[in-house]
Amino acid sequence: MNLETARKQLRGGLLLLAALQTVVSVWQYVFPRSFYDDFPTVRLDPPYNEHLVSDVGGLGLALTAMLFYAAKVMDDRVVRSALIGYLIYAATHFTFHVRHFDHFSVRDALSVGTGLGLEVALAILLLYICGRISRAGVTSPGQPATTSA
Repeated sequence: MNLETARKQLRGGLLLLAALQTVVSVWQYVFPRSFYDDFPTVRLDPPYNEHLVSDVGGLGLALTAMLFYAAKVMDDRVVRSALIGYLIYAATHFTFHVRHFDHFSVRDALSVGTGLGLEVALAILLLYICGRISRAGVTSPGQPATTSA
């Protein structure tokens, strides 16, 4: 894979994660009751708590900002920190849900598990691409490789 392609894939992946996180976080923060009532499978969780849902939405918006900023600047440290933060969030969210499928239909469990698992896998893949770019001698994923004289 050439470096320009890797940078485009990394930026595209960051934007995808940021877009997905934006939709859910805005919904949680701006319309917490609607999120609780209307998001598939959330009704299977414990009773509604507006404070908790809107706080999670606000934290998701902070993560969204980090991902969009990382996609804009494409600085190695910024990209890695945004992806590591996102991976920690996605992995803990995935782990919670796969341990609490008691009241879920098979279809809902597969949908939630697959969707959340794909977020974890995408974050890991993007960290891998970022590492490949760094190992190729590029100081920042958004910058061209430098050659030694």
